[in-house]
Amino acid sequence: MKRDFLWVEKYRPHKIDECILPDGSKKSFQGFLTQGEIPNLLLSGPAGVGKTTVARALCDEIGASYLLINGSDEGRSIDTIRNKVKQFATSVSLTSSAAHKVVILDEADNMTYDVQMILRAAIEEYHINCRFIFTCNFINKIIEPLHSRCTVVDFRVKNGQKLELQKQFFDRLRWILKTEDVKFEDKVVAKLISRYYPDYRRLINECQRYAANGSIDSA
Repeated sequence: MKRDFLWVEKYRPHKIDECILPDGSKKSFQGFLTQGEIPNLLLSGPAGVGKTTVARALCDEIGASYLLINGSDEGRSIDTIRNKVKQFATSVSLTSSAAHKVVILDEADNMTYDVQMILRAAIEEYHINCRFIFTCNFINKIIEPLHSRCTVVDFRVKNGQKLELQKQFFDRLRWILKTEDVKFEDKVVAKLISRYYPDYRRLINECQRYAANGSIDSA
């Protein structure tokens, strides 16, 4: 399957300014970019809200080489983590323009206690040339030593922010559908957002599924 067939990949933001986030979170991420430095981060919140997208966008904008490890898969093996992280963190990057590399641990809440303890040590051992970004759905599954070594950003949306973020995503979905030349009704797109928000990934996938017939006129 071609990568650009999947709308979630084709329209994945590559800049923080393009990400749909609460103002406070976006300002924090923009501040890191202004400084030219990414701290160790722990990004928590529901599935599909853009945690991994933000992690990758930060690396892209700062020009940092990054290694993405899925905590549900290879992230459960101590040897895999130890070897891959060490090899990446200690090698010289010929393309990076950033002051450090970044290891992204996706779905880190699925990593075992022992693996998390290995990463606690790695954060300190490679701090001169490497940063770590952890993403998780359930922050209580991340050990306290990792909490204390990271800047924690909570992606859960407060009630006062919900309508504004839904509006932004409504505009984003309309733009995607127009770009894909898909006919749609605003009320149906709004209904999909009401049904699946805040899972942006699910929303885009559902829109692509409904659009398979060339139009979105029922949901």
